[in-house]
Amino acid sequence: MSASPLPASAAAQLDPASQAELQQFLEQENSKARVQSQVHTFTQLCWDKCITNVGNRLSGNEEACLKHCVERFLDTSVFIVNRLQSMQK
Repeated sequence: MSASPLPASAAAQLDPASQAELQQFLEQENSKARVQSQVHTFTQLCWDKCITNVGNRLSGNEEACLKHCVERFLDTSVFIVNRLQSMQK
């Protein structure tokens, strides 16, 4: 279920504080959607890279591979965020 977008004419009728609040809400929702998309991409990438046999349990090699894949993803994400923040200063 998705909400229909607020028409521009309706947004223009909001007071400045409400417009700012709406803008912040929309930015937060877009950020959530981007994170969800990245998690999906990362999950697919690590699955394709690490899982060789689908069964009831992961092998030791598959577990280690997934752990390292996740760690690399998180380390890279943190590095990128820190780098972008330092560039904004």
